[in-house]
Amino acid sequence: MIKPLRLYQIPWSHYCDKVRWALDYKEIPYELVTFNAFGKTKGLERAPKSLRKLTPILEDPNSKDDNSFLSDSTPILLYLDARYPKISKSLLPLSSEQRQQVIDTCVRLDSGLGLYARRLAYAQMFKEKQSAISLLLGERFSWAYNPDDIRSRLVSPFLASFMIARFRLHRLRDDQVREKTEQILLEIGDRLRKNDYLIGDQFSAADLTFCSLVKPLRWIPYFADDRRFQIIFKYCEGIRRNHDPKYPNIDNFLEKLLENNRIQMKKRQESLFYRVKAFMHQINFLQRFFTAFMVMFMKNFYGPSTDDEEVPLFKPSISENKPTNEALNDQRRVNIKSKWSLIKFLCKYQCHLLFTMPRQNLYIESGA
Repeated sequence: MIKPLRLYQIPWSHYCDKVRWALDYKEIPYELVTFNAFGKTKGLERAPKSLRKLTPILEDPNSKDDNSFLSDSTPILLYLDARYPKISKSLLPLSSEQRQQVIDTCVRLDSGLGLYARRLAYAQMFKEKQSAISLLLGERFSWAYNPDDIRSRLVSPFLASFMIARFRLHRLRDDQVREKTEQILLEIGDRLRKNDYLIGDQFSAADLTFCSLVKPLRWIPYFADDRRFQIIFKYCEGIRRNHDPKYPNIDNFLEKLLENNRIQMKKRQESLFYRVKAFMHQINFLQRFFTAFMVMFMKNFYGPSTDDEEVPLFKPSISENKPTNEALNDQRRVNIKSKWSLIKFLCKYQCHLLFTMPRQNLYIESGA
């Protein structure tokens, strides 16, 4: 009898959703374990020290090898398809050529679309509900699961500073993240106009990967409301309906929270108080002048060359003799060596949060 596998996840991660979907699709029993981003995660003490602590992480107690842990979404999918073969539920084509095409497509999407969508989604979340970032502390503090708690509101600006540095959210425009995302979606949209699936004539890991990684973009109005991308979202909806056993209950807690926040904001916008407040904000020239000055200051004083606190979190393992299925990772480690460097870091990224991030949101919304 198969023992349940353990999936260590961040609940709103689209990479974790990808592995969750594969496990459900292949009808493999599993348990979900929430990864503690700021502490020890129960169960991972059994993992080898060489394991990259990067979700999703899969633990397979049925493995006959000494190492039962595996990280990175595409290698996990390949492992599941090889370790638990089921012809009617295979994620890879039988043809060796198409099989390699699927693998290459998955790694390419992981290294591009998945990274871009994550950065855009976090920027959108900071705009709509910054205190939601307190969910990262949920495994340590129960109050963190309530973004409206005063403690969540107090801690969120500091967590946001680390997240901005970790994912370079203040450099979305410099890195042309929106344009690169658009290009990927348009290219895939052109293919979907002539084909039902990304590779071959049947559902594969490539379709599963794409639909998982594009999921955060549904919550960004710039993409969700653009007619050019409707074919993408309709395709993903159809793929989920036909191949995801959890459909339609696929929204995570964070997505539901943001949806409720939008409903509340819409009600507030209809009130007279909100309209007066918005009008006063528009005619407050002093505030607008100060904001414009600070944006110019941040652009010149804290340009890309000043991001010396950010160093790559992981280096890709490259082998000349063996091709790797490992995707690129854009996360940064915050390199703080002293209390003084911590103070400078917080001052810098609080300024980015207050003045640079609104500019990045404007860039996402209109390309300004």
